[in-house]
Amino acid sequence: MAVLGLCFLLTQCGGGNEGSKVLVDETNHRSITEKVSVSGTIEALDSRVVSAENSGRITSIHVALGQQVDSGDLLLSIDAELYTNNLDLAKTNLNQRRAGLSRAQAYQSQAEAAWRLSEEQLNVQVNAYEKGLISQTEFDAFQSNHIRIQGEYESSKHAADEARYLVRAAENSINDAKNGLARTSIYAPAGGVITELNVHEGETIVGTAQMQGSSLLTITNFDTLLFRAEVSESDIPRIHLDDSAKIVLDAYPGKTIFAKVWQLPLSPKQGIDLSNQFEVVLMVSPERLTGLETSQEIPLRPGMRGNASVFTNRVEDVLSVPLQCVTVRPNDEGVIEDVVFVYTNGKAAIQPVVTGIQDEQYIEIVAGLEEGSSIISGPYDAIANTLENNSDVLRVKEEELFQEE
Repeated sequence: MAVLGLCFLLTQCGGGNEGSKVLVDETNHRSITEKVSVSGTIEALDSRVVSAENSGRITSIHVALGQQVDSGDLLLSIDAELYTNNLDLAKTNLNQRRAGLSRAQAYQSQAEAAWRLSEEQLNVQVNAYEKGLISQTEFDAFQSNHIRIQGEYESSKHAADEARYLVRAAENSINDAKNGLARTSIYAPAGGVITELNVHEGETIVGTAQMQGSSLLTITNFDTLLFRAEVSESDIPRIHLDDSAKIVLDAYPGKTIFAKVWQLPLSPKQGIDLSNQFEVVLMVSPERLTGLETSQEIPLRPGMRGNASVFTNRVEDVLSVPLQCVTVRPNDEGVIEDVVFVYTNGKAAIQPVVTGIQDEQYIEIVAGLEEGSSIISGPYDAIANTLENNSDVLRVKEEELFQEE
């Protein structure tokens, strides 16, 4: 009886080890939408920084911060006295050059008349010399005088041409002076809202004609807004132009803004940690901003930060399992492959699978499983680390799995 009792006790103790407690789920068909999560900043597509070409003192500012302006509206004025004086001097110089041209043309006319008369007289002297009516000395004197008169005529033509060039230069100076005077009034290059105003009346500014120049103000057009985000090089191949996206800004938690992929980079920029980051630009749909339900006249402003989900792919009615069911194991050849653990009669059997796209909860199974298969779905540590092929397992409910012994 003692021996039988001991055998019974050993049998009970050995049978108490029923294997790891696991959760079991079944494969099902469902729709899966793949997405890439990014963070970034709102900015305007059309934002103009306005600078002055002329240096000078600001005499008046005609706009205020936050004001709506149209293209061509007067923004501010610069002291025009210096440029008015330059225009007056240019006009005076032009009048002088035109007077010089008149004198040069008059001298050219006189020189031409003298040259033509000398031509006629020279012909007469040639005939007289050939008939022996004048001596060689007299003929040489007439010929020398004709050459002098011809040289004066050629010189007068060059002088007239030079005077014409000087007039043209003076006319160009007039145009430059007029342009300089016109640039003392700064006009809006495009319509939008004054989002920055960096100057005050009486302040002296530096023009871009001399150096970089002072930044006077910024005009932002809020009709088209962008969301600029950095994407890792592992995610960039999955993103395509016109992929839809949803943005949630820190300023509007819980509110969704719809967008689409507008620009994809061709080259990366290096981050602080020396990793390659690709800058993807999303275009915000302005007609969908009504969902923000805000009293702000301009609900989105450049610089607002947030997170976005870019939807890169979607499949309908495909076989799938919970994401945590899939792990990796080496096969007989030592090649790492995706596997799941199929639950069969208290055993965990390794099953290689071919996976497709995934979302936050489920992953597509392209091959390796059938619908209705029982798959071990937890705990994750057991799936990822401890379970092996044909491991003993005990199927339990979720509340039993986490119950303290």
